[in-house]
Amino acid sequence: MSKVSNRLAFSDHICDIIRRELISGKFAHDEPIREQKLATRFGTSRGPVRDALLRLTQEGILAYETNKGVRVNSPLSEAERDVVVGMRLQLEKFCMRKFILLVTPSDLDQISILLERLSSACKRASLPEVAESDLALHRYWVAQASPHLESTWLGLSVRMIMKYTRLSKYEDIEKEHTNIVSAILEKDLEKTLICLEANII
Repeated sequence: MSKVSNRLAFSDHICDIIRRELISGKFAHDEPIREQKLATRFGTSRGPVRDALLRLTQEGILAYETNKGVRVNSPLSEAERDVVVGMRLQLEKFCMRKFILLVTPSDLDQISILLERLSSACKRASLPEVAESDLALHRYWVAQASPHLESTWLGLSVRMIMKYTRLSKYEDIEKEHTNIVSAILEKDLEKTLICLEANII
């Protein structure tokens, strides 16, 4: 593997960890994110860290301000949240239509595994695990259907989850995702889209 490929792979790794920590609430809204501090933490130069922060900024999770640097983005206002929810719903419905048409037995096994992880997290009432598992399940069918939309979808979804107090309603979360996966297993597109909308809205 070339040095460029190594740097990109490590940048992906850093990006995933920071995104996961943002979802879990480790960082406060508007908190500054220091390149050097992260580089020291991950035992690397600032290059891969800068790449990761740039991607998270492009996703809208972080924000860059001239002379101030990178910070965690501000919470969504109610008006912004309505727009983000609508955009995510339409994007995810588009991906789901493709996913159901192309779904394989391996895909069905994988979403069943991801659903079980989410259910276990709900039963433990572990908010960080629920948030991460929720994201992973939805991300799977988006990435399988349309990899080039994954980054756009991630930015919308993570910003929603960062302010999503509804995630504490664990029984509802488990039931809604069980309904979605059951509809996918039945390959019932109309039912799947109805269940998906009920979960996202």
